[in-house]
Amino acid sequence: MNDFFASLQTVSLTSENGCTSGHQNLINLIEHFSTDNNWEMCASYVISELEKCTSQQQVTDLQNSAAHFVCCRCIETFLKSPSTQPILISEVQKMSEFLRKWVKLYASLLGGQVQSSILKRKIAQTVCLAVIRYYPTSWSSLFDEMLGLFSELDVQQSNSPFTKSCPTLLTLLDVFLEVLQELDSFIFSRQVQLTPEELTKATLIKDTMRVTCLPSIIQMLIQVLKGLQVNQAREFELICFSLQVIGLYALWIDIKLVVNEEFVNILRTLVQCTEPKLHQSLCLLLKGLVTKGMASFPDKLSLILSLWPELLQPLLNSPCIAKVLAFNSPSQNPVNGIAEEDADDVVGLLQEFSSLFGSVGYNLTEAYRALVLSNAPIPSNTIDTSVFSQPTSNWQAAVDQCLDKLEAVADIAISLLAYSDSDVSQGVVMFIGDYLGLLKNNQLDTFPAKPQAKAATLSNGAGGLSQEKSKVLLDLTSDRLYRLQRLLGILMEKIKYPNDAGAEDLEEFEEDRHEYLTIVRSIARIDGGLVLDAIQSFLQHILLQLPTSMGAKDAGSEALSRLEACLFLFFSIGEFYKAPRNDHFAQGYVYSAKMNELMTNICCSNVSSIEFFPVQLDFFEIIGRYDKFFNSSSKLLYEVLAAFLDARGLRNPNVKVRCRCAYLFSRFVKSHKSMLAPHAEQILQQLEGLLPLDPTPQTPESKGINGFAKPPSVPTATGGGLFSITEQSFLYESSANLILARQTNTEGGHETAQLFAMLLRPILLQFPQLVRLLAGEKDPELAEARGIVVKQAADLITRTTRVMSAQTPPQAELVHIFMEILNVMVGSLALLPTAPGSPGRTSACAGIRAFLHRLIGSIGPECNVVVKTGVGGGGGGGSGGDGVSQEGSTASNLLLLALSTVVPQLIDVHSGPSIPAGDPDIRWRELREHMPLFSQVAARYKDRSVPFLTECLPPLIAATLNALAEPLHESQLVAIEERKSLRRGLLQMLYGIGQVLPQGVLVALGSDAASVLASIVSLIEACLEADDAVGMKAGFSFFVGCITNFGGDEAFYKEFLLPHLLPLAFLCPARPAFRLTDAQFSLALNEAASCVFAINSAKGEVFQQYLRQNFLPQQNLSTQYIELYMNRLLTSSLPEFQEFVKNFYSSFH
Repeated sequence: MNDFFASLQTVSLTSENGCTSGHQNLINLIEHFSTDNNWEMCASYVISELEKCTSQQQVTDLQNSAAHFVCCRCIETFLKSPSTQPILISEVQKMSEFLRKWVKLYASLLGGQVQSSILKRKIAQTVCLAVIRYYPTSWSSLFDEMLGLFSELDVQQSNSPFTKSCPTLLTLLDVFLEVLQELDSFIFSRQVQLTPEELTKATLIKDTMRVTCLPSIIQMLIQVLKGLQVNQAREFELICFSLQVIGLYALWIDIKLVVNEEFVNILRTLVQCTEPKLHQSLCLLLKGLVTKGMASFPDKLSLILSLWPELLQPLLNSPCIAKVLAFNSPSQNPVNGIAEEDADDVVGLLQEFSSLFGSVGYNLTEAYRALVLSNAPIPSNTIDTSVFSQPTSNWQAAVDQCLDKLEAVADIAISLLAYSDSDVSQGVVMFIGDYLGLLKNNQLDTFPAKPQAKAATLSNGAGGLSQEKSKVLLDLTSDRLYRLQRLLGILMEKIKYPNDAGAEDLEEFEEDRHEYLTIVRSIARIDGGLVLDAIQSFLQHILLQLPTSMGAKDAGSEALSRLEACLFLFFSIGEFYKAPRNDHFAQGYVYSAKMNELMTNICCSNVSSIEFFPVQLDFFEIIGRYDKFFNSSSKLLYEVLAAFLDARGLRNPNVKVRCRCAYLFSRFVKSHKSMLAPHAEQILQQLEGLLPLDPTPQTPESKGINGFAKPPSVPTATGGGLFSITEQSFLYESSANLILARQTNTEGGHETAQLFAMLLRPILLQFPQLVRLLAGEKDPELAEARGIVVKQAADLITRTTRVMSAQTPPQAELVHIFMEILNVMVGSLALLPTAPGSPGRTSACAGIRAFLHRLIGSIGPECNVVVKTGVGGGGGGGSGGDGVSQEGSTASNLLLLALSTVVPQLIDVHSGPSIPAGDPDIRWRELREHMPLFSQVAARYKDRSVPFLTECLPPLIAATLNALAEPLHESQLVAIEERKSLRRGLLQMLYGIGQVLPQGVLVALGSDAASVLASIVSLIEACLEADDAVGMKAGFSFFVGCITNFGGDEAFYKEFLLPHLLPLAFLCPARPAFRLTDAQFSLALNEAASCVFAINSAKGEVFQQYLRQNFLPQQNLSTQYIELYMNRLLTSSLPEFQEFVKNFYSSFH
């Protein structure tokens, strides 16, 4: 083992080009020590190597030594490992001797002048692990032994400054403070997530320390602090460190240990120092005291009132803090003042000071609530604050003092909120919200509200307050009103958009902004008019400063940020200003006049023309949120419409503005389509350049956020690249809504059809070309992307037609447009690759199929609009001969004819040789997705769909059965799941068609009907094997319909029902895989029983005789079971028989 140490002594952890063999030895040694109990050898090595250090360089080399690292790691691993046997006294003695020697040796190293944060922390961490392993059960004197090291140095006999007289003491103190801090971070801190076992151990350690050693520890620290001098750099650092550690432990130790004359005198002296770091440590200590768990009244209140003159007020007078509070005081205007950037130590102080006063304010708020609600003589304190001042004994005096300090902290918090550093501001946000919660609503009788909650006007309103709570609330005096106005001004500054922030800073800003909005919400609850007045005042002031025509470069970034803040705040208040029917401009709404004025100012200004995207984005968001404003301001409506259509909105160079405007424009049109309808044609002409789809395929490598190409190109003449498909669909939908509104206003179907043709012409011209590009693409990845483009084009057409009501038949002119679209798609379909699963085919077929679904829903069998034969027929033959003439055919006939042409092209009955055998799920998914089309045609056209089904259904079933017969390996999990879905889809489709066409379904199956029925029996058995109860239920339900309609047929009965269906329906539920307790399987069992019941109803005595004499005896059933079964079948209703069957099969399971 010594050889290992010797070889590792030359390996440094900081060397980038160390010896490879040495590094391997390091790894081997760590692995070896992690499994064997070698800690004693390692401890000996650590001590011996530290004893050899006679210079700082040697100490540095040691801390970077791989051998030293391995030994420390070994000791830590030993201490962390759970002990399987009781810990021996000898182990504790050895560990005690090692740790005491290690600490003492380090403290005396280089005459107490050693500097090694790594070694210091490593010692502290090891001691902490020893505390967790041994204390208090196995080593109750651990802390006493550590304190004994201080006794050996005789602190009281040492002279100040210790830096010269006893530097070893300072090093020892540094290590001990590090131990206490590490203990807190390991197990004591509330932020540490502990397991139940660790929490139990931590509680035991804390409880024991609180009673046994903590008084001695705190007393030792106090004695050392008395001798430390702030003018000595090393001692100054230790003073700060000591205060921080005491602050950590103040949360749970006996408060008398720190709130006593001796320690307070030290604090009184230290607070007079002006060093920011020392004051920061004092803030940490005081926060530990203020947040300590105790009754808010009288204990916490007495503590705060006592701390205030002695320590809190001197902190307020600190030059750094006083400067910030004076700059952000009520007499200063934060808009006009510019603070100098403070040093890091000052910012650190302000962060802790803000957190401290946030806690002080919160506890004063809680104390005030408890004090007011008690309205009783003040009980005696459980803590002694006589070291500060005499406690207040009069209830009213206590209320006055508490309220006085609460108002003072509120002013301090508002000043801190105005500070530029977000951490400083966030320290008081929660308290400001608590303080605002104490203020009464100034508009209780003016907000519209429900009778039972008259005061509830905002989403977080104070309506329905009990009398007990209402007496806690404070009246809105002029001073408090001014405080709110000041707070609003600061908040307006805090929510300004940062012009030069990076992505992470922007994310943090948005989080902070949300917090500030909660404060605005609270202010609005108190006085809603105050917030609107502030927005209006700021907006008018900023707009007056801006030139009438300008871009972003023409105005200062500060002015634009303030303008954005005003607009954002005005947009946001719509969330918590609740108006009747969400109409903030209704005549009866209390703020309608102010809202109208603000909207008029915004719409009449040049805000939307400012080339600063946050401002433009806020402008359009405001238009979207407050669209009811234009119900009474039609002139401004058209000005806003122009903004949407030009470079300010849909043609904005910024992608965020463009995309958001596309959605907001669709909402804008829906809300005001009746007013915009007369101008539909002009609007369509404006949108014409934005409607063509970008034909460029987007591969995964070329896609950016939201589906845009990287980098986004912004053409000026066409819409290509301006929008993703989502935004473009909003434009099509908006245009369609406008056209329909115009039809309603003018009652002119011909004009409506012309406008729809005008809208769809660009995409219809593109569609065949997009399909050709897909057909000619050789690269599979690009072909898949081109297929998506084809689907997107079809989806745009489908979404446009969806704005028309499906309940009312379309006008004749629109039917012609529908059929023209169908003709284009049918003609393009022939260009697609024929093999199912070919790259791009699945997506393209999905788009075409979606349009067919829409068309079937719109054009029903009653649609007798005559269309020229060349339109919509698709060149198919076969079905739909009724209604055809030389001049044309009805749209419904042409649609069925087109479907007969399209569906065989969509469904390829041959296996695709170009598709890898390992990916059958691609072909199967495509087959399954065609099935709802058959169900919809049958449901919509009923008997008229039989010719179509006769022609197209058998090929689909044949292709599906062939696919289900393909072998799969058990590792093809995706394909196995897809096969299950395909099987279920086929059974559900047949059941759906059978429900609509009970007589026609077998006719549609054609000459192979008997073979198909036998295959369905096999599919139901496969469903049981695949644990698919839903598929089983659909199969049995299909057969129930067949029996009901064809059960009397002798050939059907003898050739199918008896040999195939009866064994399936009777025996399937008896198998172990049939889970009778499962709800879905219970439904399948009901349908299986219904099959037997339906056969009995159809054949009667003949079937009963077959069951009793042939079938049931063949199943090895006893005579008792056979008679029971037959009796229930003959005498029960269907629900009763289904209930009997459940119990019947349960007896077998």
